[in-house]
Amino acid sequence: MAGTSESPGEQVQKGGRVSFFDEYAAEKMPGGEKIDVPDAMKLTIIESIKSKSSQELQEVLQELEKSHSGVTRGVATAVGAGTGAATSLAALSSLGTVSGLSAAGVTTGLVAAGELIGGGMLVGVGVLAAPVAALGVLGYGLARKRQNRGRAVAVGLAVKKIRDIRSQLMQYKEHFGAELAHIKTVLEKLTSLKTA
Repeated sequence: MAGTSESPGEQVQKGGRVSFFDEYAAEKMPGGEKIDVPDAMKLTIIESIKSKSSQELQEVLQELEKSHSGVTRGVATAVGAGTGAATSLAALSSLGTVSGLSAAGVTTGLVAAGELIGGGMLVGVGVLAAPVAALGVLGYGLARKRQNRGRAVAVGLAVKKIRDIRSQLMQYKEHFGAELAHIKTVLEKLTSLKTA
């Protein structure tokens, strides 16, 4: 590196090989000046980078888990079922010959609902329960579809961040074999989630 103004990264890009430690030290030194890195310091540097990459990987995975739990599907199902229940209640109170929610109003409402498909009061219970079930299932389905789309985007972003971590470690893979193997496993699992 003596007699040149190129940084260690520029030398690597032009085909020259600068040791990992020279490059790391040059990045940390003002002006990118060259220093000799003692062996004890080399181990500290490797451990520091391993720790940092492991922490970054954990943060990416925790962020993904936190932002995409199953809560939204339950809420959408409840909203859909609640809408269906309100619709059924309104139909029950207005369909019969006696309107309202008195005993006579409920009885005539159930009979009228049952007669819509050729049945009586018992069939009317099923007719009025159908919107509750249908809208609950519809709410769940829409929320799941939306969540899957959001999850795919979030998983894609997580995969990109993890690939960035991997590419930093790949430059000197002889020092980070175990970490790279772990990252490979995580990427395989996340990629299968993204396509599922």
